[in-house]
Amino acid sequence: MIRRARQQDVRFIHGLLAKYGGEGLLLARPLTEIYESLRDFVVAEDDQGTLVGVCALHLCWEDLCEIRSLAVLPEFRGQGWGIKLTEACLSEAVTLGFNKVFALTYRPEFFARLGFREVGKQMLPNKIWADCVKCVKFPDCDETAMLLEL
Repeated sequence: MIRRARQQDVRFIHGLLAKYGGEGLLLARPLTEIYESLRDFVVAEDDQGTLVGVCALHLCWEDLCEIRSLAVLPEFRGQGWGIKLTEACLSEAVTLGFNKVFALTYRPEFFARLGFREVGKQMLPNKIWADCVKCVKFPDCDETAMLLEL
């Protein structure tokens, strides 16, 4: 089941993002930022109610939003949770009237399967100055920018 994140999910979200952030696979988020943007997040629960993954839809500018913080516990990877989480965020983007969704990723093949195409990071100026300047890898980002036009 995919559902909106709740306050009691914040520690799970923070821990999962910190795990993958420590491995250099995504940008870890401070606890305060997760609380402040909790409405951006959806979580995946298995049949026993165990949280297994997270994803966020961040609204950037007019017709542009971002899929971010997509992470699934290692023991649940390869079971379709990442696709379900991403599709839930894409559905919300459509509902909100956004025309473009992007992701910065180390797994461009995952997003390509969902219809995203690779683009230059220069197409994302609002993202670069809003978030990327806070990243330890800035300005030498090695992620791939992927864009989906809805």
